[in-house]
Amino acid sequence: MKETVLKLKDKLEVSYYLVGRVRTTEQFVGMPFMVKINVMNSNLVERLVNFKILNYDEYELTYEHHGSQVQKIGKFGENLIDLDYNIIVNREKNFNRNTVDELSKLEYQIIVHDIDKLVHKFQTILQVENPDYTNVLVLKFDDILPERAVLLLDTLSNAYLNKSLNARFELNERTINFIDKQLIEVSTALNEIEDTMQLYKQKNDILDLDWERQDFFKKLANYDAQKTGYNLKINAISDLEKYIIEDRDPEFLPPNVYLAGDDGFMNKSVNELYNLQISINEQLSFSKEINPHVMEDREKVKKLKQNILVYLNNSRNATLKIIENVNNEITKYLGEIKNIPPQQRDILNIQRKVTVNEALYNFLLQRKANIKIGKASIVPEIKVIDSPRNTGIIEPDKKKIQTTFLMVGIAIALLIIAIRVLFFHTIQTVEELKERTFLPILGDLPFQKGVSNLGFVVEDSPTSFVAEAFRALRTNLQYVILNSQKKTILVTSNSPGEGKTFTTINIGAILAKSGKKVVMLELDLHKPRIQKALEMNADIGISTFMVGANTLEEIVKPTMINNLYTILSGPIPPNPSDLVLNEKLKELMDFAKANFDFVLIDTPPVGMLADAAYLMQYADINLMVLNTKFANRQVLNLFHKLVEDNDIKDMYLVLNGVKRKRSRYYYSRYGYGYGYGYGYGYGYGKKS
Repeated sequence: MKETVLKLKDKLEVSYYLVGRVRTTEQFVGMPFMVKINVMNSNLVERLVNFKILNYDEYELTYEHHGSQVQKIGKFGENLIDLDYNIIVNREKNFNRNTVDELSKLEYQIIVHDIDKLVHKFQTILQVENPDYTNVLVLKFDDILPERAVLLLDTLSNAYLNKSLNARFELNERTINFIDKQLIEVSTALNEIEDTMQLYKQKNDILDLDWERQDFFKKLANYDAQKTGYNLKINAISDLEKYIIEDRDPEFLPPNVYLAGDDGFMNKSVNELYNLQISINEQLSFSKEINPHVMEDREKVKKLKQNILVYLNNSRNATLKIIENVNNEITKYLGEIKNIPPQQRDILNIQRKVTVNEALYNFLLQRKANIKIGKASIVPEIKVIDSPRNTGIIEPDKKKIQTTFLMVGIAIALLIIAIRVLFFHTIQTVEELKERTFLPILGDLPFQKGVSNLGFVVEDSPTSFVAEAFRALRTNLQYVILNSQKKTILVTSNSPGEGKTFTTINIGAILAKSGKKVVMLELDLHKPRIQKALEMNADIGISTFMVGANTLEEIVKPTMINNLYTILSGPIPPNPSDLVLNEKLKELMDFAKANFDFVLIDTPPVGMLADAAYLMQYADINLMVLNTKFANRQVLNLFHKLVEDNDIKDMYLVLNGVKRKRSRYYYSRYGYGYGYGYGYGYGYGKKS
């Protein structure tokens, strides 16, 4: 991989990015310029550098260095030299004077990479697979730039192929070099012997010799040649044995083993050992020692080396035995040489050495020729079956992501719906309330911004939607009490903040405006709200009457609305619920009913205290105020249980805080017709 990256250094060392409005995309082809790095400070490597084309001749680099922004302007085609770098930026084919205006509007970014980090990155991305039962390797490279991936895989395949081929060439060259070295040594020895013979003849004035015993000396020379060959074989065996034991060369390239002769077993074993070692080295290029194939080949190498060592030892012993026999023959012939004249004997000895070295020289020349011929037949053992190609987008899988997000969105929506239905679903309209209860609905009160939930909204904002809703509520109420003596109205709710006091005050005000004399009883002695809404002083009231401190006439107070009076709670007692059970409460209720046309009772929330349920015995009509913020199925079930358990009659519901469209108030501009129709439909007509 490093060889591949170095070969493609000019194309891979710098990454180019095009900055868009939405996202920044990496580019590999089609860039209008190319950056060549000569020297780069390591502090600027892997750092983002902004690149801007100023005009046809100049460009600008902007980057952050030592906490400050640095700007440099360079010229295309010229070296830009700084203390931290030496670069040159060249124009590409698509950068000319016609396109410079458009290119200058674009923003680019470049990143200079560290070669080692780049190699590690590509090694991490590269995937090598070996399909079962094949000797094929499948290389995969996932990259956002398909052109770069194809180029990398193509170059990597060639580098891998060349490495395998070069290993075989290297073995061939090592053997040839060894033979050349041996040829030099033998040639030198021949020259020395020939010079010795020439000097000896000149010194002794020898012109010719008696060759009668030439055949005898030829045999002696033949034995000497055999001895030399066997000694060379012993040396080769020792060298090979030492080479195997020391295991110095991971590729196992022992050239002198070729001098061992035509030993079929040795040639086959050494070639097999070499091929196994080459296979291991090739596998280690893309796998680790723990690879099962590598471990299996290692075991084969170990066993083969053991067999070779045993064979070498046996071969050495056999060769030594042969040498011993040859020595005996030589000794025998040398004994005969004593009968030869000394000069003739010396000449024959020299001639014998010449013959031996000439035979060895011819043998080496023949081996060298064979090896050179074999070099021409070396071909790669690896072949590229299929060239790299772009298989399309691998990730992100847009369809899968869209499907996943759609399913997750649906699941979340269903979960939210389920949670809302089970726990948080509130009633927002009268129609929803009608579907969930058998109790009659007297009306609803709309939610309107800018209208206070305290005070007389019918007086302060008489034209508001809320005031109109109270007029409709009054109309519906009149139909409920039509031709009856019902005049006591109790107003309560399930929990605080639902608008019961607000409803009480404004119903009282709207009834008083119709000419009726109305009194409001603040019987929420726990947390009285009428006095705060009307901004009145509750120094005397129901609590002071109960303890006998004041008379009924003294605690009745008028309000700002004509015909509307109120009896406040008075000072909050320490035992409000016990005070409601006081016998004087009936006297208070009788007084109110006798002196006023309508009596409105404001009570504590029925869902929190039992006061409201107790006070319902004094009421002719019970209004349960629900707010759309809190009204749900559980609240309605509480009201239903209250009605059924206590056999309460004349229970009506009022829905407060309803959000409506403006179109629903179209007819509200024309008086009470809307209130009448709406109230009748949901109020009295539904009463059971």
